[in-house]
Amino acid sequence: MQYKAMLVDIDGTLVVPGEPQIRPEVAKAVAQLQEKGVLVIVATGRAQFAAGKDTLAGLRPDYGIYSNGACVKDKKGKTIFEDRLTPQNMYTLVDFCEDFNYPLAFCYEDGYYAYIEYEEMQNCYYEITGHPEHIKDGEDQDRHLESMPYTAFALVPPEQVKEYYKKYPGLKFVPYCDGKYDVFKPSNTKADGAKVLFEQLGINSKEVLAVGDGMNDIEMFELAGVSYAMGNAHQEVKQVADHIAPDVKQNGVLEVIQQVFGIV
Repeated sequence: MQYKAMLVDIDGTLVVPGEPQIRPEVAKAVAQLQEKGVLVIVATGRAQFAAGKDTLAGLRPDYGIYSNGACVKDKKGKTIFEDRLTPQNMYTLVDFCEDFNYPLAFCYEDGYYAYIEYEEMQNCYYEITGHPEHIKDGEDQDRHLESMPYTAFALVPPEQVKEYYKKYPGLKFVPYCDGKYDVFKPSNTKADGAKVLFEQLGINSKEVLAVGDGMNDIEMFELAGVSYAMGNAHQEVKQVADHIAPDVKQNGVLEVIQQVFGIV
């Protein structure tokens, strides 16, 4: 089947964790795919500012599904869809994390503002992405007075997530790895953002290939016509995928593009 678009995650898929940007050979293959007329849609937990040229090495995706589906933008940065956290979502999460001093950052359009434990959150983000500059000191806890955040990122012991669910409704914790969670509305998954985009573009989801590695990619895999989990993906993610690609450290996305689209 000739696929019209590729949905592709960034961290652990396009970019090796800890490396600051996409490798040149992978970026070249993705650009060649675009030249062939296939739409490249990044679908990521990152905000747009954290998925720019410093991370993608000049690669310009045709569309971006950011903040786990809470924001969808085109190549020029025009917003196609957005859905932010409610004040109640935000305040209950702050109250919960403050009770235990769990590091917490909120994702806004201009940065990740760490409301609790700024330095620890900055160090964590540096280990994951190599870009500590994306984390801003938000311990005054007033950034939301300008606009509400899209999502949050929290460092919480897994057993405490269950305690949060007992007390507060309305948010979903999805692990990046043990104790590190993306926190967002259940209705704002990458798949939900993709559905909005596909409807506007007139694309059938079965005409789309999806590549990812994280727990937040599962719904995206279930939506797409065919899915590839990276070799470094969690076992639960691999079980949902149609195929397993090589590890991100082995440039697995490059191999997928070569095999599926015939690009050398």
